[in-house]
Amino acid sequence: MSASPSDNLLQSLQIVTGDLDENCYLLWKKDAREAVVFDPGDEAEKIRAALDERGLGVAAFVLTHCHGDHIGALTPLKAIFPAAPVYVPEAEKEWLARPLLNLSYFVGGSVTGPKPDRLVADGDELKLAGLTLKAFHVPGHSPGGTAYFVQGHDGERPRLYCGDILFQASIGRTDLPGGAGADVLVAGIREKLFALPDATIVHPGHGPETSIGDEKAFNPYCGQGEGGMA
Repeated sequence: MSASPSDNLLQSLQIVTGDLDENCYLLWKKDAREAVVFDPGDEAEKIRAALDERGLGVAAFVLTHCHGDHIGALTPLKAIFPAAPVYVPEAEKEWLARPLLNLSYFVGGSVTGPKPDRLVADGDELKLAGLTLKAFHVPGHSPGGTAYFVQGHDGERPRLYCGDILFQASIGRTDLPGGAGADVLVAGIREKLFALPDATIVHPGHGPETSIGDEKAFNPYCGQGEGGMA
């Protein structure tokens, strides 16, 4: 697990889950009683233990997309926190109920989740746990791929929870069922995510955190490096 400095107003915790080392995140305001849970991919008890250790309930479950490795712990956690709504990208509103769509079927599983409580569209602002999350729809890896931007407080760096859209020195696969090709994904990253402040901390769905500035400068797929932005 990796966490924000304890004196920050915005507290974020990365929890690595499952066989694919998927990143689930908790986001909350210091001294708050509830957190936003992004992409509870697997190991529900591990996620619950992290919440309990910090005395946190769940304000909402927010999904960047609905592939099986990002939703595996959703059903047991929703049973523990039934009042917490599930936010799902609009283009993937059927995916929690259908293993063929969320791709878990193709790896020998049958992952399903509860019915979405709220559907998220591009530009929506989610008011959760005293925070405002702005949604950016960036398809390519999956039809509903959505990143959530949170403005920093009192000079703290803003944050972006982007699932499998953008990684450190890489981008999400676009050749899976529902993918739209690298050109679509790269165009969305450049248009929407690279317009955010360079200091923005990027919390990806797998691997280490990075920043918008670093990816603009060095990402070989969508940045200013070789083969990237002109």
